[in-house]
Amino acid sequence: MNRRQYLGALGLATGGLAGCTTVGTDGTATRTAVDCPEPATRQIVLDGFASLPGAADLSITVTVERAQATTATPATLSVVLTNEGGDRAIDATDGSRCHFFDRHRGRSDPHGVWLYPEGDAPPERAVECWTRAGTPPEHVSFDGYGCGRYSLPAGASVTTRYEVWDDYVTDGYFEPGTYRFETSVSVFDSTAATDPDQRLDWWLDLAVSNTAAPELS
Repeated sequence: MNRRQYLGALGLATGGLAGCTTVGTDGTATRTAVDCPEPATRQIVLDGFASLPGAADLSITVTVERAQATTATPATLSVVLTNEGGDRAIDATDGSRCHFFDRHRGRSDPHGVWLYPEGDAPPERAVECWTRAGTPPEHVSFDGYGCGRYSLPAGASVTTRYEVWDDYVTDGYFEPGTYRFETSVSVFDSTAATDPDQRLDWWLDLAVSNTAAPELS
């Protein structure tokens, strides 16, 4: 059974109602506002991430900084790209727009989890759950903008911290399972270069469970 089938089966078993689709009296499909389940605690574990080829002279590391999402705090992780070669430029930076998992890249495959850069998460969440408040749309759209080239001197790093949220457009809340996030980084000789030297594909997997983290003695 693949991941999509597994999560689909879980959704049927748990009967989660976050952002579910219902049928109105006129027979048309409507979306309901997110329902926050109890308990809302979730645990995330890094389940693997890609390595960059040695010839790229770049490395990416991922650290889960807060593994447990409680009613008070979200789960968080950091992604660090380090330049292990000479001066160059890349098309990613630590900001609200051109970060590693901007736009559609911040939405997991299969859908169910979302990565928001710290400081740019939704302004309102549903009760005590880490999911966006409000009625989900039928379709998700993203801003259409391009990312430029950002200087990355030799030995420098780009660090982006993410909050891990439920995808409020999908049924259920933070359903247990494994979720993949995919992105790519373009590498240029300099900020003046027109075309990239390399385009590096990269991914990470997060496993979600509803098991609370063990208490430290």
